[in-house]
Parts: sequence; structure tokens; C-alpha cells
Amino acid sequence: MGHFLAARYYRIKATWPYFIPIPLAPIGTMGAVIRILEPIRNKKQLFDIGIWGPLMSLILSVPCYIVGIYLSSLVPVDSVRENPGIISFGESIFTITMNQWILGPFDPTAQDVWIHPLAQAGWVGLLVTAINLLPFGQLDGGHVIYSVFGERYRNWIYYLFTVFLLLCLWNFSWLLWGFLIYFIIKVEHPFVPDSAVPLDRIRKIGGLLILFTLIFIFVPSPIQLGTDINRPGLAEEVWISLKSVYLDL
Repeated sequence: MGHFLAARYYRIKATWPYFIPIPLAPIGTMGAVIRILEPIRNKKQLFDIGIWGPLMSLILSVPCYIVGIYLSSLVPVDSVRENPGIISFGESIFTITMNQWILGPFDPTAQDVWIHPLAQAGWVGLLVTAINLLPFGQLDGGHVIYSVFGERYRNWIYYLFTVFLLLCLWNFSWLLWGFLIYFIIKVEHPFVPDSAVPLDRIRKIGGLLILFTLIFIFVPSPIQLGTDINRPGLAEEVWISLKSVYLDL
């Protein structure tokens, strides 16, 4: 809806949002898309249309997750690992911090969070926002990073995409996203007429902040079943080690 409202503000013709259903629990949806029916005339418009989608999502998802964690409880980790039907939600820096701040401090090797449905909704919203903030092609992050850096970003965007593909070490599903980005969404952003004209300082700072937010809400391994929790791979072990260091700070 944020994209649509920004497009209407600039009097750019666009469709109403189309929600993308994902018939898999607990996701349900991958957010919404709109079709821009006429060319975006400059980077200012591109930036505002691109950034208001993730901003609206964060405004809704963050409070949902925080309130949901207040309504959640701690359970022994063994009760999760012994149940093959239980879905384990992956963690980001943001969720680790909120879980420990609200329910903790607790030892994540001994206890896990049994999250409330409201927190589940917030978690899904944050996951979808993180995916949309990936800095490629026609994703929201692609709009923002192109608006901030202009045409010169083409010199290094494929290096960044290569780094992104390393996420397959954490979770094989990122290979699918890499395929979708490379062949459908595209790695590079389409040309915008005034790409050589820089954004104003406020938008540049806002763009960098929203891209920096991706680091905090990104989930390396989004979902695991109970039986998979006992079999962390090398990358998972690295993430667990980094998480332990972070919690000890």
C-alpha cells in the first residue's frame, strides 16, 4: 500500500496492490505488488515509491512482533527437537534482541520461544520486508540502492549478488531466490532518466538507513522443522557461534 500511496502522490498511474498468496503455513503471503502504468520520471520519485513499501511494513510488523513476544512463553529446547511437526522460526539480530530483552535473559541452548500468533504475523512481515529490501532489480531494495548510488552501482552490484548466493550455505532456499532474481527480477535496475542527478541528503541518509535495517531483520535460515534443528550445517554453526558472541556482549 505504501508504494501505491507514493505513486498517487506523484500522480503516477498505478494499479491497486495485488497480494501474492503463498499457500504454505506459516507464511501465507509474500506481500503485495503494484504495476506502475507509466514511466517513473526521476530518482526522487523512484526512491519515494520504493522506500514507502518497506517502511509501511516495518511500521506494522515491528509492533506486532514486540507485542506478540510479550504474549509468548519459553519452553525447553528438547520439547521442540523431539517433535518433528514443530516449525522453528529462524532468528535475526532484531528477533534475538527482542526475545532476550522481553523474555530473558535466557539460555537459547536450553530454552526456546513458543511464539504467539501475533508474533508469527510480525515475523512473517519482517521476513517479507527483508526479502523485498534485497538490493537487486525491481525489488524495493533495488529501487532504493539505485536511487542512492545511481548508474555507478552497476560496477559492483554483481559482486554483491555473488555474496548473496553464499547464503545457500545457510539455507538452500536462497538458491531459489538467486534463480528468481537473476532470471526474472534481474540483478540490475532499469535505467532512470536523471540517474546522474544526486538525491538530496535526507533521502540519501534515509535510503542507507533502510538498507542498513536489512542487516538487523534478515533471517539466514528462515524456517526449520523440529527434526532439522538437530542437524546444523557448517554455516548454521557459524551463525550459532556469532549469536552466542552477540548475546555475551
